[in-house]
Amino acid sequence: MSELRYNYLWDTWVIIAPERERRPHDYPPHAPPVSSPPEKCPFEPGKEYLTPEEIFAVRDPGTEPNQPGWKVRVIPNKYPALRIENSPERKGVCIYDTVGGFGAHEIVIDTPDHFKHPHNFTVDEMKLLLFTYKERMSSLYRDLRIKYVLVFKNYGREAGASLSHSHSQIIATPQIPEKVERVVEQSRKYFREKGRCYLCDEIGFEVKELKRVVYENERFIAYCPFYSLFPFEVRVAPRNHQSSFTQVGEEELYQLSDCLLKVLKKLYKTLVNPPYNLFIHTSPPFREDPRRPSYFSGMDKFFHWYIEIVPRITIPAGFEWGSSYFINPTTPETAAKFLREVIL
Repeated sequence: MSELRYNYLWDTWVIIAPERERRPHDYPPHAPPVSSPPEKCPFEPGKEYLTPEEIFAVRDPGTEPNQPGWKVRVIPNKYPALRIENSPERKGVCIYDTVGGFGAHEIVIDTPDHFKHPHNFTVDEMKLLLFTYKERMSSLYRDLRIKYVLVFKNYGREAGASLSHSHSQIIATPQIPEKVERVVEQSRKYFREKGRCYLCDEIGFEVKELKRVVYENERFIAYCPFYSLFPFEVRVAPRNHQSSFTQVGEEELYQLSDCLLKVLKKLYKTLVNPPYNLFIHTSPPFREDPRRPSYFSGMDKFFHWYIEIVPRITIPAGFEWGSSYFINPTTPETAAKFLREVIL
């Protein structure tokens, strides 16, 4: 029987529709992954001259910037959505508001191996990638004009990937995105009412029930949220409260790498190399804001950072766009069971 479940953090509803129950093999085949030969790829070692100069890189000792020898490399996007040189000034145009195209748009080249993707990384390779995300996020937040940094990865055509060489993106904005604002406000509301972090309570419940848990280690847990908006959606979060991804320590990075890698491998096997989007949702940094003087108060106590992985195996259609409700044809309990039982 269908059931409406409330997604508290996003303040919306999802229709879990088991009458339409789809198992992994019931989803239509995905488009073939984006493919391009290495000789035409600007992200290959030895072709650093084809990209903008690197901003950051994890390198072998003794190797020079913008030369081979890197393990993870960060460059400005050649066609950026936002630029650090632009003005962040806000203006009114009649009834409309505009802000100059200020921000940052960076490309993280995940690996020097043209044919390697995160689901077949080693734990050490995943750790280097996560370390790079953390370093770039911390660096960008040193600019007080930056209000939010979103790290995301598009894998596969349906998820928006346009180059086959594994890469991620980082976009820094002068405003806090609306979805992040919503999570902040919902988390604050729960904390005011209960005196506890919402995600800490959610994780505690998932550990107790074990119906939707996909994988866990000492520091991190991966589970299909009770209110998953999309089939086989997985959340990875620290088991103990932590508000910002920038706070992750060395040992935690290793355990996070283990957890995230297990999830990506399980998704790869269960759904046969699905396209997906991956996001890191973290708390906004403290900024002075005379319009909202108490906005950041207590953020470290009520906001709990997490990673969201959303396989793009269904397409939101008229009902979803018209109502903001979602229809999920695979229950989170079923999805977690399939993922949990995959042998790696």
